[in-house]
Amino acid sequence: MLETQNIFKIHNPESYLQIEAGVNADKIQQLEETVEILKEQVESLKLELCYRNYELKEIKQELNYANQELCAVNEFYATSSKLVSSNEVKELAKNLLVEKSNKAVL
Repeated sequence: MLETQNIFKIHNPESYLQIEAGVNADKIQQLEETVEILKEQVESLKLELCYRNYELKEIKQELNYANQELCAVNEFYATSSKLVSSNEVKELAKNLLVEKSNKAVL
C-alpha cells in the first residue's frame, strides 16, 4: 500500500512554499514572516544594486571625459614640443650659417 504524504499550503495565498503535515501553525507563521523579511531585503538589495550601477556608469563617463582631456593635453604638449624643437633647429641653423659666413669672411 502506498503512503500518501500530507502537504499543506502555507497561509499566504501568493506563496508557492509547501509545508509537510505536522508543522504547527506558529512555525508556519514564523516561516511566512521570515520569507517576507527576506523578500524585502532582496528588493532593497536590488534597489541598491541599481543605484550602484548608476554610480558606476557616472564614474565611467567621468573617466572617459578625463581620458579625452588627457589625450588632448598630451597631443598639445607633443605638438608644442615639436614646435619648440623646430624653433631650436631653426635657431641652430641660423647660428651655423652665421658662423660659416664669418669663417668664409676670414
